Parts: sequence; structure tokens; C-alpha cells
Amino acid sequence: MSTQSQNLTLVQAVRDGLKSEMERDDDVLVLGEDVGTNGGVFRATEGLLEAFGEDRVVDTPLAEVGIVGSAIGLAASGLRPVAEIQFMGFVYDAMGQLFTRAARLNARSRGHYNCSMVVRVPYTGGIRAPDMHGESMEALFVHHPGLKLLAPSTPYDTKGMLIGAIRDPDPVVFLEPKRIYRAFTEPVPTGTYEVPMGGAAVRREGSDVSAFTWGAMTRPTLAAAEELAGEV
Repeated sequence: MSTQSQNLTLVQAVRDGLKSEMERDDDVLVLGEDVGTNGGVFRATEGLLEAFGEDRVVDTPLAEVGIVGSAIGLAASGLRPVAEIQFMGFVYDAMGQLFTRAARLNARSRGHYNCSMVVRVPYTGGIRAPDMHGESMEALFVHHPGLKLLAPSTPYDTKGMLIGAIRDPDPVVFLEPKRIYRAFTEPVPTGTYEVPMGGAAVRREGSDVSAFTWGAMTRPTLAAAEELAGEV
């Protein structure tokens, strides 16, 4: 991992993670509605089309079933697609593809096929968005076997977890808390690195209460703990 770093917001860390893996591995590509010419609704993929071309940054029709279904086919063919669903409220039409195809491909093929793909999904409320644009339905995914679910809370974790998700052999749903996309910055290494899956980060040691949180609620939870402890 590089010792150099840059201060990034969470959404910039998403872009940096994508760019790092696309430079490292020609099998990585991104697809989704408006990810190319427009750079994504939140500009998370801005500049990638110019850097990697339309064969690896693919603007799709507004059809979530087709976006995720195409990603599954690409993954089964040995590529590593990263599909974007613009808002969590739009992902429901694609859940059949995720649950009955992506999550089961390895087991159904007795290990002959992997489904190394990532579905990026901006989620959470708190930004005064309209209907279908501010949902937090992560519980629907976390209980389904065959899928891995990640929800970072800092720019550092975002880049490292996204890189790890792209490299993982299994399908990963990567939830991006849009409420804090641009809320703060922190130093993020310029090189590639992974934040391991399967464990929680201990943000604050205590003795009386254990609080488990993720995404946009991590900072308010830490602030509440500090206030209760008389640290602010």
C-alpha cells in the first residue's frame, strides 16, 4: 500500500477505488444508467469513460433487471463487472436476478462458475429526496445466502472495501451512504489496498454498552457516545 495519501470525500473514494482496479485489471468494467457520459447521478464514475473507453464504461438503458442480469452474464464469462443501481429504491426489480441467479451461480454449477460482480447501490435517507430515492432496506440482502453485503462509513474504508469487493469471487452488494457522500474528508492512500471483509471495526472502546452501526449512522453514534461520556 502506498504511503502517500490524499484527502477524499466518500464519493471521491468510490471513484478512486474504481479507477485503481480498472487500471490494475483489464477485466474490471462498470455499467449502469448514466455512468459514462454523465459520470453517474452522484458523479461517482466521472472521468472513467474518458480514461477507459466505452467498452469498459457502459451506459445502459433504464432497466435494473437488464443491468444486473448483464453483470451476471459478464461475471460468468470471467469478467469482473461493477454495476450501478442509481438508488436503492430502484433495486427491487433486480432482486430476482440477485437472489435466484447471482447468489446461486457457484452452488448451482458445482463451482464451475463464479459470480465475481459488485452491485453499487447508493442508499439512506436524510437528503430530502423524493419517493424511491431514500430507502435503507439492507436487511433484505444481509440475510440471503450467497450474497455479501458491505456498507462503509468512511472514505478510507470505502476505497479499501470496494477494491476487496471487486476482487472477491462472490457477488457483493456495496451500499454507499449517500447522505455522507460529501460530508467530510479524510486521508486515503493513493495506491491500492483492501479492507478485509467479515469483521467489524472497533471505533471506540467502552465498558457499559455495545452499539453496532454502519454507514451514515456511524458518526452520529460516535458523537452520542462521546457526549454521554462527557468528552464534548
